[in-house]
Amino acid sequence: MSINSFLMKKIISITLFVLFVQIRASAQLYNSFYGNIVNSCSIDTVFQNLTQFESLGIKELGSTSLTNTLLWLKNKHQSYGYSDISIDTFSYNGNDSYNLIVTKLGTVYPNTFVIVDGHYDTKNGPGANDNGSGTIILLETARLLKEVQTDYSVKFIHFSLEENGLVGSTHYVNDIAYPSGMDIKLVFNIDQVGGDNSKINNTIVCERDESYPSAANADSYAYTDTLAACMELYSSLSTNISNAYSSDYMPFQFKNYVITGLYEKNATPFSHSINDSISKMDIPYFFEVLKGAVGATMYFAVAQDTANSIPENTLTSFSVYPNPTSGNLSIDIHSLIFPVKYSLASTLGNIVKEGYFLKNKNTLPIKELDSGIYFLTVEVNNQNVTRKIILNKP
Repeated sequence: MSINSFLMKKIISITLFVLFVQIRASAQLYNSFYGNIVNSCSIDTVFQNLTQFESLGIKELGSTSLTNTLLWLKNKHQSYGYSDISIDTFSYNGNDSYNLIVTKLGTVYPNTFVIVDGHYDTKNGPGANDNGSGTIILLETARLLKEVQTDYSVKFIHFSLEENGLVGSTHYVNDIAYPSGMDIKLVFNIDQVGGDNSKINNTIVCERDESYPSAANADSYAYTDTLAACMELYSSLSTNISNAYSSDYMPFQFKNYVITGLYEKNATPFSHSINDSISKMDIPYFFEVLKGAVGATMYFAVAQDTANSIPENTLTSFSVYPNPTSGNLSIDIHSLIFPVKYSLASTLGNIVKEGYFLKNKNTLPIKELDSGIYFLTVEVNNQNVTRKIILNKP
């Protein structure tokens, strides 16, 4: 290889790396309203709730502890002011068990739901981490969002019998959500995020759909990138991307709903044991996961600062699909200002398409371009958001 060729390859590699960093940073913007809600998370409330959860005992099929935990969760949500609370009863191995569904109604898309879920049953122990951590994040997120207006409806779902093979979530998907044609924007699953206090914990794993059937994989990739960006904006944690598996988002995945999720980077060795206790958790790490999850939930549900007549960000939502694409892109934009200027650039920064979007739902044909990687940027009121686009032509 000649020196010139070597230098050119190095320049291109550096350019791509810089573009990636810029895109990751610009795909989300810090929203000070969201940040204020995140910063009102109460570590005292969280620790108190986690302690109460642990004290309820081993929450297994047919146990009094499992039923008592259900009632405790219901009472908590009622104390936050929720009234749309339902108990979904199902039978397994001769025992009744229960999912708890708490619904917060959206103001713009009330019939489209962001589902935030986690299981409250445990195995062989009190389950402070698996999955008291996810359960308490659901509680605190619901508490903080009770009086926050969201465009989309949110369902906070506490699933039962995850430890028996995703029984509760499978029942909910197969008997309720799918048969009713429920319009689900996203399923956000939170399972075992309390950390191992014998390790240094500074990274949270964001999980995406890499499984068959694959119809929703591209959207899951995009939403998981968004989740990672939110986690880094509203917490002190770094993020890794990995595959979704063996938790309550999988029955949704099998029906081609879009899923994403969180899981601790350093998996505790005490899961499914009597030693799965608060004393083994990394509470500061857990609190950072909570903050990121609250910020992400607000972003997914499009929370609004109704106290201000003009929201801080005029561009509230921007999604592109399918991605990768074979030629046509669908672009959904929720903005307070139209037209929305766009540009499509190659990896070398050359503008190959530009123009304006005039409405919420748009189609951008790019079949005439060569297969490869492109970057779509929209601009509203000096706010720029960029998405990486992969064009794979047949």
